[in-house]
This record gives sequence, structure tokens and C-alpha cells, in this order.
Amino acid sequence: MNSKQSKSVFFLVFLIIVMFLFSMVIWITFKNVEKRISEDTFDFLLKEVKSFSRNIERYILLKYGNIKVVLEKQPKLRSELDLYLSTYITSDFKNVFLTYYDGKFFRVIGDGSLNPKDRFDFNERFEPTRKDLWLKAIKTKKPIYYKQDIKGVWTTYVYPVLDNDSKVSYLIVIDFSTEPLSYIDSNLIILKKSLFLFISVLLLSVVILSIFLFYDISRQKKMQKLLDRLKELNKTLESRVKEEVEKSREKDRQLIMQSRLALMGELLSMIAHQWRQPLNVIGGVVADMEMDMMLNENNPQKTKRNLETIKKMIKHLSSTIDDFRKFYRKDNEKREVDFDEILQEVLNIASSSLKNKNIKIKNHLKCKQKIKTYPNELKQVLLNLIKNAEDILIERKVDNPKIVIEIFENDDKCIIEVKDNGGGVDEKYKDKIFEPYFTTKNEKNGTGLGLYMSKNIVEQRLGGEILQYNDEEGAVFRIVLSKDAK
Repeated sequence: MNSKQSKSVFFLVFLIIVMFLFSMVIWITFKNVEKRISEDTFDFLLKEVKSFSRNIERYILLKYGNIKVVLEKQPKLRSELDLYLSTYITSDFKNVFLTYYDGKFFRVIGDGSLNPKDRFDFNERFEPTRKDLWLKAIKTKKPIYYKQDIKGVWTTYVYPVLDNDSKVSYLIVIDFSTEPLSYIDSNLIILKKSLFLFISVLLLSVVILSIFLFYDISRQKKMQKLLDRLKELNKTLESRVKEEVEKSREKDRQLIMQSRLALMGELLSMIAHQWRQPLNVIGGVVADMEMDMMLNENNPQKTKRNLETIKKMIKHLSSTIDDFRKFYRKDNEKREVDFDEILQEVLNIASSSLKNKNIKIKNHLKCKQKIKTYPNELKQVLLNLIKNAEDILIERKVDNPKIVIEIFENDDKCIIEVKDNGGGVDEKYKDKIFEPYFTTKNEKNGTGLGLYMSKNIVEQRLGGEILQYNDEEGAVFRIVLSKDAK
């Protein structure tokens, strides 16, 4: 084996090692990221449940004080407590209830079950499936959680509440869903399979390349022996033999080049398949610019607009993700914001849907006063009201549908009004529209919770009030907020 062949073998071995290590690094990195994503997602869900538990604890402390004594003396307050707990019930939270241990049995203080038939009575005995863990929470005075079944779709969170003597007064128990985690895990499994397939193809390519190179080295050895024999037999044929060998080597080089080009084409095809959808959007603008060049139409302003369109589209993809992230981020503290910022972020999300349905939206901002509030929760209320108006306009097939948002000052108050031209709320329903599960829409468009939750947010979180009345065109929802809200 000559020096060139030795280098080829060395390069081959080096390439195999590098590709193997590269594959392992990718796989290990993915496994670490997979574990991190699952843990972070569950931690996020757990933090949300902990926040709910602390909110319930603070509410009960401020509202009732010693809850067991108060509810025993005032039975009428029991249904009020059950109703408050029911506000936490969603598709992700199926059970929220309070219980205490009397030394022998666990007994229910309050139950937020939406179905009265499923609701436990006050002081009714309750037997948990993992009583040992509940007793552990009482003993350690620390929250515990555990999965309810093998699949782990539902998890129970037990939060002990301490009295002034640092003894466990009662337990807040919340059953919450970890289905988002299961959804993420299923997508990670799909990604893992794709990654495994990629690594397998990569290693298979190395193996095929190894076989090809070893075959090429073996063939070159045989050729070299033949050349040596020919040299010995007839030196006069040396030049011809060299020429034939060179031709053969050139053919080999062409075969290698074709193989590399084919592989490159496959890789480009994969990349093109992944990039096709976003590139198609920009491709339309580029095609328009090419047509202008072919027609010798030099329009700098149009070219600038086309380039701005491309930039705006790329920026829009990023800003939309940022808007949604900010929109659903939970506010832990109030902060000063201006209404223009809040309104623009809401319209960024809602305007596309309204435009597609030919609904015009207008806004009149006359309040420049900054307000200290929970901005994300205020945005949720505004989006609820806009969506409610949108559904009514579509359902009633209103001609020239429109939504008007007005924000103005009135003494020490900031007023937000969301109006539509959908005909207004029927008088017989006006006293019920803010009740839970009440809706005049069909089942497809209405759950009956949007206005109810909006009222709770405005009154309990934002410290304001919300009311509804009809004007000559349709319904008007008015939110009244104090300028100096603390």
C-alpha cells in the first residue's frame, strides 16, 4: 500500500470516527433537551397550580378567616364558597375542593364540582385513593402531588394550609391535567424517530462510502500489479499503459463526482422540501420583481415596497410568536401601561380574523393617562368582548358589520367601550349575560363563559366594573377603571 492509499485509509477511519461521534453528540444532546422540555413543562403546570392554591388560600383568609368555624355557623356561605371554587374548574382542572382531617377521616369543607350531583356536602366523609400521601402532607406541612393513573393524564396536588399555630388547618386539593405534557412528549417521540432516521441514513452513508473506498483501494492494488507486470514484459508499452491507467483514473474520478452530485441533489431536495412553504410566500414577490426586470420597468418605489413586504413578512412571523407569548404570560404584579400599547397588541391578534370576515374595526383613543393594572388580563377581557361581537355579527349576518372601540377619560376614571352594530342584547337576557354558562349563541360558537370570566377579571383582578347596554346600532360593553388603582 502506497502513501496515497494509506492516507485514504486514514481519512476513512477518521471520517467514520467523526461521523459516529457527531451522531452520538446529536443523540445525547437531543435526549438532554427532551428531558429538559418535559421537566420544564411539568414545572410550569405545577407553578400554575401552586399559584391557584395560594390565591384560594388568600381569598379564604380574607373572606372567611377560620373557615371551618365560619361555615359551621353560617351554612349560607357554603354555596358561595363552592361557587368560588367552581370558577377554577376548566378542561385542565376537573376537581378543586377543600378538606380537613379529624384524626380519623378526611372531611370536605368546600367542593367546586360543576355538577351538583357530584358535589360533596359540608363535613361529608371523603376517602382519598392515596391517603398515605395526604397524611404525609399534613405531617410534613409541605405540598405533595402524585399521578392518579398509569397513563398519568391527571395529577392530584395537595396543598396544606397552616393556621396561626403553624398547624394544618385544612387541605386544598386540585386535580389538574398533564395532557399538554403528553402532547409535547408525543411530538418529541416523532422528532426522535426523525432524528434516529437521519442518524441512521448518515451512518449508512458512511458505511457505503467505506465499502466504495475499500473497493477502490483494492482495485488500484490489482491495477498496480498489472502495471508492474507489463513493465517487466515490455518497457516499450509503458507510455501506453500509463495513458490507459490515467483514463481509467479519470473515469473513476467522474464516477465519484457523479456520486457526490447525486448525494448533493438529494440533500438539496430535502432542504427544498422543508423550506418550500415559507419560500413560496416570498417567491411571489420575487417573481413580480423578475417580471418588472424582464419588461425593463424600473420602478424604485415598487421595488422598495416589495423588499419591505419581504422584510415585513419575516418580521411578522417573529412578532406574531412574541405577541402570543406575551399575551398568555401570566401577570404576577401590576405595572404601568398605556392604553395604546394594550389596544395594539389586542388588534395584532384579532385583526386578521376580523378582516377575513369583512368586519371593520375602528378605535378612538382619547385617554393618554397611563394606568397601573394587570395588562395581560385586561387584554384577555378586550379580546373576549371583540370575539363576542364578532360571533354575533357573523351569526346574525349583519350588513356592513363593524366593531368600534372607544377609550376616554371621565373624571378620575378611564372608560373602555366595545360597540357593535349587531342589533343589541334582547331585554329578556340582559340580566343573565354575565352568568356562567349562559349563551344565546349556538353550541359551536358559544360556551357561556367568556363574559362571565371577563366580569370576574374586571371586578376581582382589575378593581373595576363592567356593564352592558344597547345603543341605536347594537350592544355596548363598558369597562370602568380607576386611574389611581393600586
